[in-house]
Amino acid sequence: MQRTPGRTLLTVMASLALALAGCSAKGGKAGADVARVDTPPMTVAFITHAAPGDNFWDIVRKGAEVAAAKDNIQLRYASDADGGGQATLVQNAIDSKVDAIAVTLAKPDALGEVVRKAEAAGIPVVVFNAGIDKYQQYGALMFFGSDESLAGQSAGQRLAQESPGGKALCVVHEQGNVSLETRCAGVKQGLANTENLQVNGQDLPSASRPSRPSWPRTRRSPTS
Repeated sequence: MQRTPGRTLLTVMASLALALAGCSAKGGKAGADVARVDTPPMTVAFITHAAPGDNFWDIVRKGAEVAAAKDNIQLRYASDADGGGQATLVQNAIDSKVDAIAVTLAKPDALGEVVRKAEAAGIPVVVFNAGIDKYQQYGALMFFGSDESLAGQSAGQRLAQESPGGKALCVVHEQGNVSLETRCAGVKQGLANTENLQVNGQDLPSASRPSRPSWPRTRRSPTS
Protein backbone atom coordinates (compact mmCIF):
# COMPACT_ATOMS: atom_id res chain seq x y z
CA MET A 1 0.00 0.00 0.00
CA GLN A 2 1.32 3.44 -0.85
CA ARG A 3 2.24 5.55 2.15
CA THR A 4 -0.18 8.31 3.05
CA PRO A 5 1.46 11.73 3.59
CA GLY A 6 1.74 13.09 7.09
CA ARG A 7 -0.72 15.86 6.25
CA THR A 8 -3.47 13.31 5.74
CA LEU A 9 -2.65 11.78 9.10
CA LEU A 10 -3.00 15.17 10.74
CA THR A 11 -6.42 15.55 9.14
CA VAL A 12 -7.42 12.14 10.48
CA MET A 13 -6.25 13.02 13.97
CA ALA A 14 -8.07 16.34 13.91
CA SER A 15 -11.20 14.45 12.94
CA LEU A 16 -10.56 12.04 15.80
CA ALA A 17 -10.28 14.94 18.24
CA LEU A 18 -13.68 16.22 17.10
CA ALA A 19 -15.15 12.75 17.53
CA LEU A 20 -13.82 12.60 21.08
CA ALA A 21 -15.42 15.95 21.83
CA GLY A 22 -18.69 14.57 20.48
CA CYS A 23 -18.41 11.50 22.66
CA SER A 24 -17.84 13.66 25.73
CA ALA A 25 -20.82 15.87 24.90
CA LYS A 26 -23.04 12.82 24.48
CA GLY A 27 -21.89 11.13 27.66
CA GLY A 28 -19.57 8.72 25.90
CA LYS A 29 -22.02 7.63 23.18
CA ALA A 30 -20.51 7.76 19.72
CA GLY A 31 -22.90 9.17 17.14
CA ALA A 32 -23.86 6.91 14.26
CA ASP A 33 -24.91 9.73 11.94
CA VAL A 34 -21.44 10.98 11.02
CA ALA A 35 -20.70 11.75 7.36
CA ARG A 36 -18.31 9.36 5.66
CA VAL A 37 -15.66 10.22 3.09
CA ASP A 38 -14.63 8.45 -0.09
CA THR A 39 -10.85 8.43 0.31
CA PRO A 40 -8.22 5.71 -0.18
CA PRO A 41 -8.12 3.35 2.81
CA MET A 42 -5.25 3.49 5.28
CA THR A 43 -4.26 1.59 8.40
CA VAL A 44 -3.55 3.47 11.62
CA ALA A 45 -2.14 1.93 14.79
CA PHE A 46 -3.69 3.67 17.80
CA ILE A 47 -1.58 2.80 20.85
CA THR A 48 -2.25 4.04 24.38
CA HIS A 49 -0.99 3.49 27.92
CA ALA A 50 -4.48 2.51 29.09
CA ALA A 51 -4.82 0.04 31.92
CA PRO A 52 -7.51 -2.65 31.66
CA GLY A 53 -10.97 -1.41 32.63
CA ASP A 54 -10.16 2.31 32.46
CA ASN A 55 -13.43 4.05 31.51
CA PHE A 56 -11.66 7.15 30.24
CA TRP A 57 -9.81 5.15 27.63
CA ASP A 58 -12.94 3.24 26.68
CA ILE A 59 -14.42 6.59 25.62
CA VAL A 60 -11.23 7.58 23.78
CA ARG A 61 -11.26 4.30 21.87
CA LYS A 62 -14.91 4.74 20.94
CA GLY A 63 -14.19 8.22 19.61
CA ALA A 64 -11.26 6.90 17.57
CA GLU A 65 -13.46 4.20 16.08
CA VAL A 66 -16.04 6.82 15.04
CA ALA A 67 -13.37 8.90 13.32
CA ALA A 68 -11.83 5.84 11.69
CA ALA A 69 -15.15 4.68 10.23
CA LYS A 70 -15.84 8.15 8.86
CA ASP A 71 -12.43 8.54 7.24
CA ASN A 72 -12.09 5.06 5.72
CA ILE A 73 -9.47 4.01 8.29
CA GLN A 74 -8.65 0.53 9.52
CA LEU A 75 -7.94 1.26 13.16
CA ARG A 76 -5.71 -1.10 15.10
CA TYR A 77 -6.16 -0.27 18.76
CA ALA A 78 -3.75 -1.61 21.37
CA SER A 79 -2.77 -0.59 24.89
CA ASP A 80 -0.37 -1.44 27.67
CA ALA A 81 0.08 0.46 30.93
CA ASP A 82 3.71 -0.63 31.10
CA GLY A 83 6.10 1.60 29.14
CA GLY A 84 8.14 -1.31 27.82
CA GLY A 85 5.01 -3.16 26.80
CA GLN A 86 3.68 -0.11 24.98
CA ALA A 87 7.00 0.25 23.15
CA THR A 88 6.66 -3.36 22.01
CA LEU A 89 3.21 -2.56 20.61
CA VAL A 90 4.70 0.33 18.62
CA GLN A 91 7.43 -1.97 17.27
CA ASN A 92 4.77 -4.51 16.27
CA ALA A 93 2.96 -1.75 14.36
CA ILE A 94 6.19 -0.87 12.56
CA ASP A 95 6.81 -4.51 11.66
CA SER A 96 3.28 -4.85 10.27
CA LYS A 97 3.92 -1.80 8.04
CA VAL A 98 0.96 0.31 9.10
CA ASP A 99 0.45 3.61 7.31
CA ALA A 100 0.60 5.75 10.44
CA ILE A 101 0.86 5.56 14.22
CA ALA A 102 -0.89 7.59 16.91
CA VAL A 103 0.60 7.03 20.36
CA THR A 104 0.59 8.41 23.89
CA LEU A 105 3.92 9.27 25.53
CA ALA A 106 3.07 8.96 29.20
CA LYS A 107 6.45 7.25 29.67
CA PRO A 108 8.59 8.91 26.98
CA ASP A 109 11.90 7.40 28.06
CA ALA A 110 10.55 3.95 27.22
CA LEU A 111 9.03 5.00 23.89
CA GLY A 112 11.31 7.62 22.39
CA GLU A 113 13.63 5.25 20.55
CA VAL A 114 10.86 3.19 18.96
CA VAL A 115 9.08 6.38 17.82
CA ARG A 116 12.31 7.35 16.06
CA LYS A 117 12.35 3.89 14.45
CA ALA A 118 8.87 4.47 13.07
CA GLU A 119 9.90 7.78 11.54
CA ALA A 120 13.03 6.16 10.08
CA ALA A 121 10.80 3.50 8.51
CA GLY A 122 8.75 6.20 6.79
CA ILE A 123 5.75 5.82 9.09
CA PRO A 124 4.41 9.20 10.27
CA VAL A 125 3.73 9.43 14.00
CA VAL A 126 1.51 11.79 15.97
CA VAL A 127 1.34 11.96 19.76
CA PHE A 128 -1.78 12.60 21.82
CA ASN A 129 -2.86 12.95 25.45
CA ALA A 130 0.65 12.73 26.94
CA GLY A 131 4.03 13.91 25.70
CA ILE A 132 3.62 17.59 24.82
CA ASP A 133 7.17 18.35 26.00
CA LYS A 134 8.78 15.38 24.24
CA TYR A 135 7.07 14.66 20.92
CA GLN A 136 9.26 16.97 18.82
CA GLN A 137 12.40 15.52 20.36
CA TYR A 138 11.45 12.11 18.96
CA GLY A 139 10.43 13.34 15.52
CA ALA A 140 6.65 13.07 15.84
CA LEU A 141 4.64 15.38 13.58
CA MET A 142 2.21 16.91 16.05
CA PHE A 143 0.72 16.71 19.53
CA PHE A 144 -3.01 16.59 20.30
CA GLY A 145 -3.93 17.32 23.90
CA SER A 146 -3.69 19.83 26.72
CA ASP A 147 -0.74 21.59 28.34
CA GLU A 148 -0.62 19.78 31.69
CA SER A 149 1.64 22.37 33.31
CA LEU A 150 -0.74 25.20 32.44
CA ALA A 151 -3.73 23.13 33.56
CA GLY A 152 -2.07 22.43 36.90
CA GLN A 153 -1.13 26.07 37.42
CA SER A 154 -4.70 27.16 36.73
CA ALA A 155 -6.04 24.60 39.21
CA GLY A 156 -3.52 25.65 41.85
CA GLN A 157 -4.32 29.33 41.45
CA ARG A 158 -8.04 28.63 41.74
CA LEU A 159 -7.49 26.56 44.88
CA ALA A 160 -5.36 29.33 46.36
CA GLN A 161 -8.17 31.80 45.71
CA GLU A 162 -10.84 29.55 47.19
CA SER A 163 -8.79 28.48 50.24
CA PRO A 164 -6.14 31.08 51.12
CA GLY A 165 -3.46 29.45 53.22
CA GLY A 166 -4.85 26.00 52.49
CA LYS A 167 -3.16 22.80 51.37
CA ALA A 168 -3.76 20.71 48.26
CA LEU A 169 -3.31 17.01 47.66
CA CYS A 170 -2.54 16.21 44.02
CA VAL A 171 -3.35 12.57 43.27
CA VAL A 172 -0.95 10.70 40.98
CA HIS A 173 -2.82 7.54 40.04
CA GLU A 174 -0.18 6.06 37.72
CA GLN A 175 3.46 5.79 38.70
CA GLY A 176 5.88 7.19 36.13
CA ASN A 177 3.26 9.05 34.07
CA VAL A 178 4.98 12.32 33.14
CA SER A 179 1.69 14.09 32.45
CA LEU A 180 0.46 13.53 35.99
CA GLU A 181 3.76 14.62 37.52
CA THR A 182 3.81 17.73 35.32
CA ARG A 183 0.23 18.58 36.24
CA CYS A 184 0.95 18.28 39.95
CA ALA A 185 4.08 20.41 39.58
CA GLY A 186 1.86 23.03 37.96
CA VAL A 187 -0.58 22.86 40.88
CA LYS A 188 2.33 23.48 43.24
CA GLN A 189 3.27 26.60 41.26
CA GLY A 190 -0.23 27.94 41.84
CA LEU A 191 -0.47 26.76 45.46
CA ALA A 192 2.90 26.26 47.13
CA ASN A 193 1.50 24.06 49.89
CA THR A 194 0.78 21.13 47.60
CA GLU A 195 1.63 17.51 48.33
CA ASN A 196 1.59 14.69 45.79
CA LEU A 197 -0.36 11.60 46.80
CA GLN A 198 0.75 8.43 45.02
CA VAL A 199 -1.99 5.81 44.60
CA ASN A 200 -2.56 2.76 42.42
CA GLY A 201 -5.32 3.73 40.01
CA GLN A 202 -5.83 0.08 39.09
CA ASP A 203 -6.80 -0.72 42.68
CA LEU A 204 -9.64 1.72 43.34
CA PRO A 205 -10.75 0.27 46.72
CA SER A 206 -7.21 0.72 48.04
CA ALA A 207 -6.84 4.18 46.50
CA SER A 208 -10.11 5.44 47.99
CA ARG A 209 -9.68 3.89 51.45
CA PRO A 210 -8.71 6.50 54.07
CA SER A 211 -5.64 5.70 56.09
CA ARG A 212 -6.10 5.02 59.78
CA PRO A 213 -4.72 7.68 62.09
CA SER A 214 -1.76 6.57 64.17
CA TRP A 215 -3.14 7.90 67.44
CA PRO A 216 -1.53 6.64 70.64
CA ARG A 217 -3.60 4.06 72.40
CA THR A 218 -4.42 4.50 76.10
CA ARG A 219 -3.93 1.39 78.16
CA ARG A 220 -6.10 0.76 81.15
CA SER A 221 -4.63 -0.81 84.23
CA PRO A 222 -6.24 -4.13 85.04
CA THR A 223 -8.77 -3.90 87.85
CA SER A 224 -8.21 -6.00 90.96
